[in-house]
Amino acid sequence: MRSAERLHRRVLGRRKCRPLEIVAIALEMAMTGLMTTLLIIMMLVVGAPHHSNLPADLARAKHAVSMPGAKREDAIRIIVTRDGAIYFGHTETRVADVADRVRQRVQDGSERRAYLMVDQRTKYVDVEPVIDAIRGGGVWNVGLIVELDQRAGVQP
Repeated sequence: MRSAERLHRRVLGRRKCRPLEIVAIALEMAMTGLMTTLLIIMMLVVGAPHHSNLPADLARAKHAVSMPGAKREDAIRIIVTRDGAIYFGHTETRVADVADRVRQRVQDGSERRAYLMVDQRTKYVDVEPVIDAIRGGGVWNVGLIVELDQRAGVQP
């Protein structure tokens, strides 16, 4: 009888612990899912470069050629805005510093091509020194980034 009593207590003990185990496992799974979701969101928000808010309205062209190298992480991207401000990547810089920064990027293993994004209202007087500085940095291959004109097939 004594062993039957012990067995009965053990069965009752298991029944009492079982709901707590289920709640603990469900809570652990919910927290793991929440943390994974937050991690993915943070990686997407922080890690993605924001090219849509460029400080330049790019010129439109009917016959633009794709330049996939401009999307590389180590690409030499230089932006010239309407007011003549120069951005190397996402940091504002001066014309005098462009040659040194281009030279440094090439030494770090970047492609020997610079991608120049110029605001459509910028005067050539503001762009010419930037091109000279890029060539002074040792890069003679300069690609101009433009937007493809969506109205290319429409005749007036």
